[in-house]
Amino acid sequence: MFCTECHGSPSNGNCGLSRTYNLRYKDYSSDIILTDHSLVDGICQDFCQQARNNVETVAQFIKGNFKKPLKLDRYEAIINVGRINGSYEPAGWGRKTRRALFGQREINGRNLSYGTDITVVAHEFCHGLIQQIEEGDNEFTEKKALEESFCDIFAVLVRNYHRDDGCYRNNPHNWLWDVGENFQEGTGSLRRLDTLLSLRFTDAGSVYGQIDWNTAKNYHELSLIHSHAFYRLMTIHNTVINGQPLFNGEFALKLFRQVLESISALNNFLDSRRVFEQQAQRLLAPSPHIEVQLDAISQAFIDVGIE
Repeated sequence: MFCTECHGSPSNGNCGLSRTYNLRYKDYSSDIILTDHSLVDGICQDFCQQARNNVETVAQFIKGNFKKPLKLDRYEAIINVGRINGSYEPAGWGRKTRRALFGQREINGRNLSYGTDITVVAHEFCHGLIQQIEEGDNEFTEKKALEESFCDIFAVLVRNYHRDDGCYRNNPHNWLWDVGENFQEGTGSLRRLDTLLSLRFTDAGSVYGQIDWNTAKNYHELSLIHSHAFYRLMTIHNTVINGQPLFNGEFALKLFRQVLESISALNNFLDSRRVFEQQAQRLLAPSPHIEVQLDAISQAFIDVGIE
């Protein structure tokens, strides 16, 4: 069997860390079994290669910046799947198959894989990282919203690391904070961590404490409260010390990684704030500006009502 995504290279891992599969259009049926797949005939379309490249970029990012348990044994994705969990969904993580699954959307009259957006690819593989620590479930809870937030934050980290050629030249004040850009034709990004507009309210502080997590269903939107706290944490009031940002990209990655390792013990946004503060205190111990930095982190959570 040959991996046409690698243009004739054997599908034995020599193409890179990741393996992607592309279902034929005729296989898009209601009774499709996601553990079965067919390789596309011939050379991939340009957008298929772009999706494959994004999967490989995310795999390399995880390999280079994470260690077990936050590491996957394999990096697999079906980049043009017909149905996910029995319906036409944009993207998902297969908890049983441990593969990322990407549907299609129409842009300028062409059906393109959601895998062409690196933030979508990163978001789904972050679900895979979290599954390495705990299985989780599909029940809606505040913990589920927290997981979605972590996956959005991870997507932003990957996007800006990739955008800066792996060295975080730009400080977080200059980052792009969108997740799911051009998710649907004629719309903006699916979620923006730098704003709470997608939540249909602008005063998160007056709403967070009023959420009934037993009846709430829009956990992707509600996850933005926690995500926006991370945005504010990294860009709080555009504070600089001696001409340098209060926090840089390397600190963002280290802090995120440390908190993510504790996700099994986090049940709500307040738990997350506590661990963010604890891990920041440890990482910032050598800093002469630690008091200012820790205060900024606490204020970021307070600003969105997580107190």
